Amino acid sequence: MPPPIPGPRDVPALVMSRDIGSSAARTGTRSGELIRVRPGAYIEGPLPAAAWAARETVALAHAAAVVRQLSTPVVLSHESAALLHGCWVPGLDGTTHVLQRSMPSQPGADAISRHHSRRLPPEDITEVHGLPVTSLERTVTDCALTLTPRRALAIADSGLRVLARPDRFERAASAARLEAARARLKARLENLRGARGVVGARAVVEHADGFSESPGETDLRWIAVSRGLPRPTAQLRIDTEEESFYVDLGWILDAEAGSGAVSRLVAAEFDGAGKYAASSPWPDAGPDGRTSLYAEKIREDAIRGTGVTFHRFVNHHLRNADAAFSRLCQGFPPSVLASLAPVQGLIRRPSRRQGH
Repeated sequence: MPPPIPGPRDVPALVMSRDIGSSAARTGTRSGELIRVRPGAYIEGPLPAAAWAARETVALAHAAAVVRQLSTPVVLSHESAALLHGCWVPGLDGTTHVLQRSMPSQPGADAISRHHSRRLPPEDITEVHGLPVTSLERTVTDCALTLTPRRALAIADSGLRVLARPDRFERAASAARLEAARARLKARLENLRGARGVVGARAVVEHADGFSESPGETDLRWIAVSRGLPRPTAQLRIDTEEESFYVDLGWILDAEAGSGAVSRLVAAEFDGAGKYAASSPWPDAGPDGRTSLYAEKIREDAIRGTGVTFHRFVNHHLRNADAAFSRLCQGFPPSVLASLAPVQGLIRRPSRRQGH
């Protein structure tokens, strides 16, 4: 079954030293009962065992503490807002991002990145668990403007999933909702014509796909499309002798002249360990045993039996994007590979902090 649509993350309850006293805070920290997330702000320990969950827990608590402790009115934004909305946010670095209408006196301090916004209308502000955050549409476009395309695409894919709630089993209706959400994002960027980062942001929004069901799938698609392979179908249905299966990425290609075949199919899948366990899509969660692995082997054999060129990737493969791309090219006809044209907007360097 497909994973659930992302939803707002739970925010850990804060324990403030001003409420319990500095002595109790120090004692709780030494015993491990309290985890310090920023000066004067703590959460109850221990942290989750999985590294991805620990990073997200601390990031969420830090963001909540920033809102409570800053004297200047701010709105959580960019990666911080994306995380609160439930988006996939790769590369969390412990920084909380905030938007404020007044020009910040300094760029940022104590793991806070302050962004100045000249345009922050009421409809661009919402609340998640009582915290002021930029709306999901504003958040996706802010991230597309400022992050590397590789990171921004994960946020855009998951943002579209939240906005349009696509269902692989109801493709046409889901695609219509996705295109409507994409159109709203494009309209936002159109209003920023000429601003730094807009060209790359347009490419991210254009190539975002809410049918992607994990950040690993998105990363694999970015490797393929940014380097010029045709845009694949996410969650492509393949009918086999066993049953119908869905593959993460699929390319239906017309065969070369004289080959005698009507078409050929190239498929690729990302296997995070979470695929075999009831856990996060991030790849450092552990598998739960042999049953799921055996079922996956039966599935893969059935797919390969249809004549599909099938590629399987795990997390460490994606760390070498060029090598992963070379593998993806296997199975494509020479006519496609001879005309590859990288999408410059998906491989651009990130722009500096935006103010808009």
